[in-house]
Amino acid sequence: MEFSVITIDKLDSTQNYLIELSNKTELQEGVVINALSQFKGVGQFENKWESESGKNLTFSLLLQPRFLNPCNQFLLTQVLSLAISDFLLTQTNKTVSIKWPNDIYIDKSKICGILVKNQLFGASFENAFCGIGLNVNQEIFPPLPNPTSLFLETGKEFDLNEVLKAVLKNIDLRYNQLKEGKIEILQRDYMQRLLYKDVFASYIYIGREVEARIFDVNEFGHLLLEDREGNTICCELKEISFTHNVFLK
Repeated sequence: MEFSVITIDKLDSTQNYLIELSNKTELQEGVVINALSQFKGVGQFENKWESESGKNLTFSLLLQPRFLNPCNQFLLTQVLSLAISDFLLTQTNKTVSIKWPNDIYIDKSKICGILVKNQLFGASFENAFCGIGLNVNQEIFPPLPNPTSLFLETGKEFDLNEVLKAVLKNIDLRYNQLKEGKIEILQRDYMQRLLYKDVFASYIYIGREVEARIFDVNEFGHLLLEDREGNTICCELKEISFTHNVFLK
């Protein structure tokens, strides 16, 4: 895939800008809107994404996976999550994991958030607007649960343009796996990196606390857990939240 990167000094949201641009003109797959400063970025459930100006990557990528059944759209999230974690694994020896569905962690701290908005035409895929926020050189964060950055994890400052090139290269590699039908590889790698897989932890599920272990993610992107009694819990996005309390047994 050929990428066409458009860098803009300041935007409220790269994803909103890309969507509006696509409504005005026909765009080719691979267009990237990259903002040096993004002041209204959001993640899942409209959670605000805090980013210091000029320190991090905040960009949105246009994909056109018209070969993909919309029922399998979660595969795009897997592609992006794996691509980002592939890059991070080249930069650190620490544990890189994916917190379902699409946050990237180094050890127990969040370094990246991903939000995909899909556009369908009838029963077919048209566009996927892929928003990515990756903490790179930021040192000080507002009071958020557990943020980190590449600088904090490695002690090194990074060239944002070089990081963007490397990340896009990894996205291209993983996206090609999807195009080539290598679904088993994507699903295997995603599950191997899934945070808290096969360990019991505490979750808030539909308003109540449960102790359960993650054992799978199904083809629709639903999280599958098993509780202490052996019952299977199938969760959609807004039904469960992580407490990050993990149990040894």
